[in-house]
Amino acid sequence: MTRVKTFLSGLDDYELAYFARFKLLTYMKGTQSEIKEYLTERNLNESKIDRLISENPKSKLNDERERCPRCYSDKIRKDKVEWTNTSRGFGIEDEVATWDGLGGRATYKNQVICNVCGFWLEDPNQEKPLPTSKKLLYAILDILLGALRR
Repeated sequence: MTRVKTFLSGLDDYELAYFARFKLLTYMKGTQSEIKEYLTERNLNESKIDRLISENPKSKLNDERERCPRCYSDKIRKDKVEWTNTSRGFGIEDEVATWDGLGGRATYKNQVICNVCGFWLEDPNQEKPLPTSKKLLYAILDILLGALRR
């Protein structure tokens, strides 16, 4: 069994539906074909995927587990990453990280991503790809703030 199938076999039908909707197209063509074959083996077609996403019973769970706000899975990946983007923040934590960086020390934060649907729960360095609308909004804000500073 390949690593992809091993990972997919650990997902329930609801998680697999979210995976197919949000992460399938992020893989290379060969891997996409393998995933689509697995979806067929599990009897998941487009209409069943839509139905599973709309009726996900995990959305009603009220337990203490950390869950993804999009797919409600508890399969969350936490990676310690060096915090490099402190320029947009205000506060003592940002100042300490900046001074630590000048002194040659690194500050680490958790980058938290859902393994099922790819949703970024925490993104300390703002590495998550932004939608065009947000890019446009940030560009406008940068222009306005630049004009106000003059």
